[in-house]
Amino acid sequence: MKIGYKIMQTRTYSIAVAMANLKLLLKGSNLRISYNQKEKLFSIKDKEKVHFFGNLVRGHRLYQRGLKKRAEDIFKSYLLKHIHFEDNDIVVDCGANYGDLWLSLEGKINKTSYITFEPGILESKSTKLNAPGGVHNQLGLSNTVGNSRFYVNEEDADSSLIEPFNFTHYVDVLTTTLSNYVKSNNIKNIKLFKVEAEGFEPEILEGAKEVLHLINYVAIDGGYERGKNNDQTFSKTCNFLLRNNFEMVSINFKWSRALFVNKRF
Repeated sequence: MKIGYKIMQTRTYSIAVAMANLKLLLKGSNLRISYNQKEKLFSIKDKEKVHFFGNLVRGHRLYQRGLKKRAEDIFKSYLLKHIHFEDNDIVVDCGANYGDLWLSLEGKINKTSYITFEPGILESKSTKLNAPGGVHNQLGLSNTVGNSRFYVNEEDADSSLIEPFNFTHYVDVLTTTLSNYVKSNNIKNIKLFKVEAEGFEPEILEGAKEVLHLINYVAIDGGYERGKNNDQTFSKTCNFLLRNNFEMVSINFKWSRALFVNKRF
């Protein structure tokens, strides 16, 4: 790892943030990073917009080209240009991380139509701050309702309900199914269900099977992230959706992501 990023990993946050800002300054950037002692989170200021995140190295990598660029990258990677969003469209963001999807959805849908699921503590707190007015659930989506072990790897955004090759620690988290959540909250239609769960995507889709008929689009991340062997989930998730009346709209080969549309709509 480059020495700059090594310094940014120090627990002396004043030094870590100073290094992060020096790297930005040397690139001629006007972006500035701070540490919020009250929230125990980092933030980056891009003009008048402030965006929170939990891991400094990851945040620097994600946002060093600006929040607008990050929004464009997310929108493009999930192939969302194929969807026409309206104000009241509900978007369910599974694996919200820092709520970056909202960067590309803000202004396209109402704040209250953005529903997130993120069991990570710092990630969930960041999402609530970054998308105020949204419906944020510090829960894991699964095919069961109960408690599960959640393996944390925040720097690489590889935290998962399946034990990965690398993780720093684990915590017990509450899980629910999308089917249970939708029925309990009387949700009639979901415009987009985004699923990114570091290899746990098949179980999440299984837990959504009873309400798939209410979902217009599903965007999946099926990369090589499942378990200790880093297996891919793209084939399994694609086959599941094809069997359940969806068809593929487009595919992002670089990120092993794809967008599906429900043939009922």
